[in-house]
Amino acid sequence: SGANAQTPVKPDTVLASNTQAKVTYEDLIAELARIPEENRLEFMLSAQRLATVVENILINKVMSAEAQQRGLQNQPKIAAEVRNQSEKVLAKYRREELETNAPKIDLVPLAREIFLTRLKNFEKPALYSSWHTLIKTKDRTPADALERAKIVKAKVDAGDPLDAIAKEYSNDESTTVNFGFIRPTPLSYLDTKFAAALEKLKPGESTIVQTDYGIHVIRLLKMEPSFVPTFEDIKQEMLAEAEKAYKQRVVQNYLKKIRTDPSMKLYTDAIDQIRPRLPEIPAPPAPPVPTRPF
Repeated sequence: SGANAQTPVKPDTVLASNTQAKVTYEDLIAELARIPEENRLEFMLSAQRLATVVENILINKVMSAEAQQRGLQNQPKIAAEVRNQSEKVLAKYRREELETNAPKIDLVPLAREIFLTRLKNFEKPALYSSWHTLIKTKDRTPADALERAKIVKAKVDAGDPLDAIAKEYSNDESTTVNFGFIRPTPLSYLDTKFAAALEKLKPGESTIVQTDYGIHVIRLLKMEPSFVPTFEDIKQEMLAEAEKAYKQRVVQNYLKKIRTDPSMKLYTDAIDQIRPRLPEIPAPPAPPVPTRPF
C-alpha cells in the first residue's frame, strides 16, 4: 500500500497512459484488492509484476472504452454480467462494513472458549537432543556388531569426543554432516525402539539399542520437557482469534436474517425449468428365453 512506499503516493498519480486511457495509483490499488492483504506487499516489491499489472489495467481500460463506444454494455447478456460483478463487489464491502461496525463486546470469554477447545493444538511435545553411532549388521555378525557397540559405549562413558567416535565407528551416512548429533526432536519423529530407549535416559547417560537399521549407541544430551501454555501466555493470540470468530458470527447472523426473511421466496418451478435434462438411458434388452432341446 501507499503506507509502505518510500514517499506518499497520491491516488490520482498517473502510472501509465496512452491517447485513450490512463492508469492511476487508485486503479492499481483497486486491482490489487483481489490479492490477500498479507501477500500484497511482497507482490508490490517486484517491479516487473507491478509493471505487468499496470499494463494490463491500461489494456482493459482501452478495451472497455471501445466496448462502451460500440454500445456493448446495452446487450442484455453483457449488462447482466456487469450488474452481477458490480453487486458482488458491493456485497463484499457491505460484509466488511458489517465486520467493522460489529458491536463491541468483551471477547475474553469467547477467547477462553477457543483456547479450551484447541488446547491440544498448543501443547509442545518434549524435545530430545541426542547423539548416536550406528553399527550396521549387514557386513558383520550381530555378535560382532554388539562387541563393537560395547567398545563405543565405553569410549562415550569415558568422555571421549563424540564427534571423533562417530567419525571412526558410525556406519550412518549422515555422520559426515552431523557427526552423530541429532537436533532437538520429539520422540514421535524417531524410530520407536530408538525413542523408547532414549526416553529412559537421563541427560549424559548412554545405552545400546537395536533397531531395524542396526545397533545404536545413543546418548541423551538434553531434554526439554513438554509445555502447555496457559491462557495468559497466549491471551493476545486468542483475543485476535475471538475477534475474527465474533465478526464472522455477526456476518452469518446477518445472512441468516436475509435467508429467513418471510418475503424471500425461491421460485423452484422456474429454477427447475432451467436445469438441464440428461437423456434417459434405455433399459437393457431382456435376455432371450432359453429353449428346451428336443
